[in-house]
Amino acid sequence: MKTATAYIINTPLSVSLYMDIIGGGLEQTKNADGLFDPDRTLFPLALRPRLAVKDPDHVLADGDHTTGLIDTRWYIGTDDKGTRITESTSGFSLGAYGELTVRRNVEPSSPLSLYFTCGYIDPRTQKTIRKSQQVTLTTVQNVELNLSLEIDAAQKMAISPFKNQALRTITATFRNGSDPVPDAKAVYSWQVLERATLTWRAIGADDPFYVSGQGTKALVIDRRYIDREAIRLEAHHKSAPSRVVSAMTKAYRYYGQWDEREMLTRGKFVRHDTREIEARAVIDTPRGQVTRPEDYFDITHIFTTNEKGAPEKVIGYGEKAVVGAGIAGRDPNVLAVFGCEVKERTALRVCTIGGRAVQVNGKVMCISIPKP
Repeated sequence: MKTATAYIINTPLSVSLYMDIIGGGLEQTKNADGLFDPDRTLFPLALRPRLAVKDPDHVLADGDHTTGLIDTRWYIGTDDKGTRITESTSGFSLGAYGELTVRRNVEPSSPLSLYFTCGYIDPRTQKTIRKSQQVTLTTVQNVELNLSLEIDAAQKMAISPFKNQALRTITATFRNGSDPVPDAKAVYSWQVLERATLTWRAIGADDPFYVSGQGTKALVIDRRYIDREAIRLEAHHKSAPSRVVSAMTKAYRYYGQWDEREMLTRGKFVRHDTREIEARAVIDTPRGQVTRPEDYFDITHIFTTNEKGAPEKVIGYGEKAVVGAGIAGRDPNVLAVFGCEVKERTALRVCTIGGRAVQVNGKVMCISIPKP
């Protein structure tokens, strides 16, 4: 019997591979504080392949055939020569039918290319059709800044020498909008106004009032050395060095209200056996008596009598003065009068000779003198 063969011819399928983006887009933003939006470590991105098939001969139903995908593979790179993504690849997880979940943020300088390849078996012919697609994850650097700087000190800051603690800390608050700028993203420079040249310079170890804090948001100063210092803080964000903001204060030594009085702590009543008279200067403030007043005031003790035209005589300096009782005499009609003259002292200042700081045992010598 002679035979003839009939061949079944199928019109090629129209196969399209799409990539659905779920949970965000392919692009992120990174702000000046280093925060990603969206942050894929918190809000992962899902890349879900979708295969659409159209059969011109209508043997197969047109539509979604994603469940027919086989041999699905993802690679880091632009083709299948890159690094294949597996379940152990950090920042990724694989799902059904080629779905890829991305839990990795992408730096602006390093876009991430991902390559997907898959197969589909044509049920009519049992032949495998391969499809592929590439996606690229990118990040845009957002450098928009709305910087502000504050310090916890008034524009004119009174520094009282009577505080129990000698140290004073000036702390800054640096914000971008309403959010604090992280310390790792901030650059701080504390400065002082040089009186001689009226120029700003960085505060350093050579400044007697400086304790610590240069380059940070908290400057620690020693109030004993503060007289009339103009202090300024400049700050900028590391992402924008030219965007400098500043805050300043004028710190000055302030005694507030005070009044002096002279007390006789010994010898107020001079008897035949009285040997000494001790005079003590007392400094009163609204908060009480000043302890160790000689640390803050220049005190001179003076003696005179109630006689008309009686001369005044300096009998000592400091908080106390002790003199022999004979200074009062023996005439009951002549009263011994003791008094004190008190002047505020300046803050401790560097002692210089010929414009150079005087050092003793490797340390700068400072002095405090009476204010005029």
